[in-house]
Amino acid sequence: MDLEKLRIFYVVAKAGSFSKASKVLHISQSALSRSVQLFEYRENVSLFKRTSKGLMLTEKGERLYNFAHRFIHEAERIIHCLSNNDAYGELKIVTSPHMGASWLMSYLREYLELHSEVRITIIGVTEKINIVEADVAICTKVPHHPNLIQRYLKSFQLGLWASPCYLEKHGIPKTLESLKDHQMLAYGEDILSPYGHLSWALELGATPYLIDRPYLKVNSLEGLVNAAKEGLGIAQISGELPSIKNSNLVNVLPQLNVPIVDLYYIYKANMSDSKRITSLGDFLEYKMKKESLIL
Repeated sequence: MDLEKLRIFYVVAKAGSFSKASKVLHISQSALSRSVQLFEYRENVSLFKRTSKGLMLTEKGERLYNFAHRFIHEAERIIHCLSNNDAYGELKIVTSPHMGASWLMSYLREYLELHSEVRITIIGVTEKINIVEADVAICTKVPHHPNLIQRYLKSFQLGLWASPCYLEKHGIPKTLESLKDHQMLAYGEDILSPYGHLSWALELGATPYLIDRPYLKVNSLEGLVNAAKEGLGIAQISGELPSIKNSNLVNVLPQLNVPIVDLYYIYKANMSDSKRITSLGDFLEYKMKKESLIL
């Protein structure tokens, strides 16, 4: 399809006459008429009915007009975004299910209000994150990979959390060794999550594997949080997560030297000039710095 003739057809159809379209396009009426006739001939379709009142679209002309309207406006929108270096298009993010559904989600409304032309797709994975699956990964640092840009966002301090009803029934652990008498909740079956090693508490103590086996294992961070809320035991999670901050869970043994997980915004180095890729990283970095100043 000749896109220039499609544009001419659209302007003529919108104007309703060759004379009005001629003033818009600064092209003679005869040239416009010939262009439309050639377009109809090449596409083997009748687009207009010539009447005493002017031009009327045929049924097929109406369908083509609706298509042209969407097509031309989308092209103008993209050109505007390109010329103004704005973020636009689909942004695929791979992260853990809970990070995508909880922590990241709490920032997206404000970001999308600033970048309304971006369409975000979040891919949640429970195992090792692969940047090839998406445009951006939000996870722990990928070691030994010079072709990736990895921008630090935030540190999550892990801890031990339990519900008041569990602690009332089983008591509050006072020492590290007393954890062996408690119902420990662990992340998965020897799984390394995008948050780091979430079963670290099982390996605490002077003797490796102080706790013989966890009371419950689940390869879902949301499952761990909900299990703790239901009073099933003590979960090994970060108090920085919105689902913990907004709960009544209690941090037990807060004096422990606990692991800290660093979260990064990761993308391929050859995409560093893409506003679609970098805009969310810029926004999250700004929000994290602002929150750290408040704290």
